[in-house]
Amino acid sequence: MSRRTVWRDEFIIEAYNLARGGMKERKIAEILGVSFHTFLIWENKKNPFRLSIQKGRKEYRGKNNKTASFRDYVYKRLPRELRLIWNRINKLDKRKGGLEKIEAILDRKGKRVRQQLFLHAWISGNFSISEALRKVNISRTTLRRWKKDDPGFAELVKQIPWFKKNFFEDALSGLVAGGDTSAIIFVNRTFNRDRGYNEKVEVDMNLSGEIDQNVMSVDMMKLPLQTRKEILKSLRKKK
Repeated sequence: MSRRTVWRDEFIIEAYNLARGGMKERKIAEILGVSFHTFLIWENKKNPFRLSIQKGRKEYRGKNNKTASFRDYVYKRLPRELRLIWNRINKLDKRKGGLEKIEAILDRKGKRVRQQLFLHAWISGNFSISEALRKVNISRTTLRRWKKDDPGFAELVKQIPWFKKNFFEDALSGLVAGGDTSAIIFVNRTFNRDRGYNEKVEVDMNLSGEIDQNVMSVDMMKLPLQTRKEILKSLRKKK
């Protein structure tokens, strides 16, 4: 494809529609017929062009929830008061004298707020306990004492895997709702496997003729694809 270098106002609308459809920057540049370098120059210097892409991305995220990060997901579930404290901590973090100021903020809020923010820091920081401890200025000894002496806090710690699973499930649902082919196939092969979408049909194998619990997948037999399809078809008829 030849590369254009001449700007056209129609690119604003085209870029918006492409971003709204989930296209990445390099792909948008390719479809517009310009080099990626030219695309970046336009995005930097032409405000309407940049804003149209940003708006398209925002609508795409809202429609499909594809690019939502786990950090955003966790942050949105903080109470409003804790969000404000968290934002202040992030601004002060790693600044000169920031640790003392963070400590002053948290010291006035009490143990429970510090515990909640520790859990948030732990989750949003890719589950790095060291980073989370540093963020809210507590020691490992304090953490161990909380888990031992505070049943409420210990219960919150136990809920973290459940919280993470909810995020994955929400993201998968968003992909399916957005028409993502891979997600749709995955969901049908797992959630709807009882309706015949699972290609790994299980059949009982017993050379003695007796019924037992040994199960082998049709795929494990390494049969030709057409043969496996015929077996699947036959089994479905028997059901």
